[in-house]
Amino acid sequence: MSDKPQRRLAAIFMLDVSGFSRMMAQDEAGTLNQVLAQQQTLIAPAIRSHGGRIVKLMGDGVLALFPSVISAVEAAAQIQSDAARTRHLQLRIGINLGEVLIAQGDVFGDEVNIAARLESLAQPGGVALSAAAYDQVRNRIPYDFEDFGLHEVKNIPDPVQVFVLGEELTSLPSLRRSTQPPRPPAPAQRAGMRPAVLLLAGCLGAATAVAGIWGWQQAGRQGSAAPVPGQPAAAAFEGRPVIAVLPFTAETLQPETARMLSQDVTRSLAAASDVRIIAPSSSRAAAGLLPGEAAALLGADFVVTGHLPGTLHDGVRLEILQAAAGSGGEAGAKPLSILPPQRLAAAAPLAPQLAANIVRYFGKPLPEPVRPEVPDDAVVQLLAARSLREQGSRSGAELALRRALQMAPDWPEAQALAALWHLDMLTGPVAALPQRAAEAAQIAAGLPPQAGVLQLRALAAQFAGEPDAALRLAEQSAEAYPNDAQGQLLRAWLLHLTGQGSGAQKVLGLVRQLDPLSQPMALTLQSSMHLAAGQDAEAAAAAAEALALEPAAQQARVLLCASLAALGSFDEAAAACAGLKGAPLTLDQAAAAFPYSAAAPRRALRTGLSLAGLAGRP
Repeated sequence: MSDKPQRRLAAIFMLDVSGFSRMMAQDEAGTLNQVLAQQQTLIAPAIRSHGGRIVKLMGDGVLALFPSVISAVEAAAQIQSDAARTRHLQLRIGINLGEVLIAQGDVFGDEVNIAARLESLAQPGGVALSAAAYDQVRNRIPYDFEDFGLHEVKNIPDPVQVFVLGEELTSLPSLRRSTQPPRPPAPAQRAGMRPAVLLLAGCLGAATAVAGIWGWQQAGRQGSAAPVPGQPAAAAFEGRPVIAVLPFTAETLQPETARMLSQDVTRSLAAASDVRIIAPSSSRAAAGLLPGEAAALLGADFVVTGHLPGTLHDGVRLEILQAAAGSGGEAGAKPLSILPPQRLAAAAPLAPQLAANIVRYFGKPLPEPVRPEVPDDAVVQLLAARSLREQGSRSGAELALRRALQMAPDWPEAQALAALWHLDMLTGPVAALPQRAAEAAQIAAGLPPQAGVLQLRALAAQFAGEPDAALRLAEQSAEAYPNDAQGQLLRAWLLHLTGQGSGAQKVLGLVRQLDPLSQPMALTLQSSMHLAAGQDAEAAAAAAEALALEPAAQQARVLLCASLAALGSFDEAAAACAGLKGAPLTLDQAAAAFPYSAAAPRRALRTGLSLAGLAGRP
C-alpha cells in the first residue's frame, strides 16, 4: 500500500469534553475514568454504528470522518442525547464538510482546523455545523438549527458561518424519564504503568514447544525495592490483585482470532482464587488504549497484553504491566526475575496454559484444567464462532460452531457453547425461555461441570420451579469459578427471584468489580430490582440503558414496558411491549421470562404489564 497522501471529501467530526481541564485539576483519576468510559461505551459505538471512522483519540477529544454529513449529525445527536440521558460528562461537537489530506493514519488540512474551531463554539451538550455542512442537512433531517452568525476563527482567513443545534437534544421526550446516572468504574488512583513486565514467548510445534518468562522493573525509580532473584515482581503485591487481559494483537492472523484467544485466556482464569479478573466484555472496551489508560478505565492493578507474531503454532508474547500512581517512561528496564521455561503442548490447550502462567507469576493457584485432545483447526473455528457472534453474524457463528463440533464432536467446551446459544438468555424470545432452558440443559447433559454447564442447569431448575436447587447450582458455579462474571450475575439474579434483595445487591456489587463497564444483563437485573422495590423511574432508566447497549435485549424490554406503565406513560409502555419478539404477547407469556418464587417482584411485574395493556390477569 502506497504511503502517498490521499485527498478525500468527508464530513469531519470533532468532539471534546466541556470543562475537561478544570475537572482534571479537581479529580484527575476520576475524570480520566469517566472520559475513557464515555469514549468506549457511548461515543465510539455511536460513531461506528453511523458509518464513521475514528481517526484518533486525543485525551478528552475524538476526531472522526464520516461519508456523509447526515450520518455525522445523526451520530452527534445520538451521542449528545445519550450523554444527557445518562448524565455523562458534557460534550461539544463540531462538524464540517470539506476536503482533507490523509497521510500515515492521520488527517490534515484547513477543513480539519475549522471543525475544531466549530467544536469550541458549540455550547456544552450541543453541535455546531459549518455552512457547507448545514447545506447538506437542511430540510433533510428532523432537527432545527439556529443561525449563529459569522465568526472569526484562528488561522482561517475568512469568517465561518456557524449553525448550532443544542436545546432540542436535551428536551427530547425520550430523555425525560431517565433519572439514574450510569455507574462508571470506581476511580483508580493510577496515572501510569510501572514495573512488572512479564514476557512469555511461546514457540508451539506440532507436538511440543518451549516458553520463557521474564520480568522487567523500571530502572531508576526512587524507593523501589531490589528484586529477589527468581521471584516475580507481583509476588510482593499486597491484597487481591485485579488483573485485566486486554485484547491480543496479531501480525499475520486475523485480528479477531487474536482477540478471541485473549478472551479464552480470561475464561480460563475464571477458576483462579485470590485474584480478580476483569471480564472480557469490559476488557474489550479497552482495545487500542495504552496500558495505563486501560488500567484506569477498568480499575485494574495489572494489565496483560499479548501479541501473536505468526500462527497459533508460533506462540504468544505476553507482557504484564503494573499500574502505579506516577507515570514515567518504560525505557531503561532491567531483568527482575527469570522463571523456568514452561513446556507447552499443542495449540488447542494454549489458553489454559497461558492462564496458568499468568497466575503463577502472581503466586496464585489455578486448578489444573481438563485438556481434551482437540484439533487446532477446531480451536480456530470456535474462536471464529465467538467472534462472529459478537459481530452480530449469528448464521456465520453457528456455521463455525458446527464446523468445530464436526472436527471435535466430543469437545465439552463447544457442546456447552451450543447449549448456551440455544438458550440465548439475552436476545431470545421471552415467551419461549422456559422451554429453551430445559432444552439447553438437555443438550449439556453429561458434560463436565464447567461454569456454563452449571449455569444452564441452574436456569433450567429455576424455570422448572426448583429455586433451592437452582441456587445451589449457582453457588457451586460461583465457588468453583469465582472470577466468572456471568456466573456471579446468575447467582445475583436467582437471589433476587427468591426475594433476597440484599444478598442480590451484594453479589451484584461483585459483578461490577469483575465487569466494571455497564452490561445489558446486569442493567436488566438492576431494573428488575428497582421495579420490585417500587422505584419505577429508576427501573425504566436502567432498562433503557440496557436497550441502548443491546436493542434486542428482550427481558430489558419487558421491564421497560412494565415500569413505563407504572409511571403512567402508557403509550410508550405499549410501544415497548410491541417491540418484543413474537408480539403481541399475553401477560403470562411476557412474565414467563421472570420465574419469580417471591411474591412481591412477581406482583410488581405483572401489575406493570397489565397496565401496559397486555391481556391476562395481573
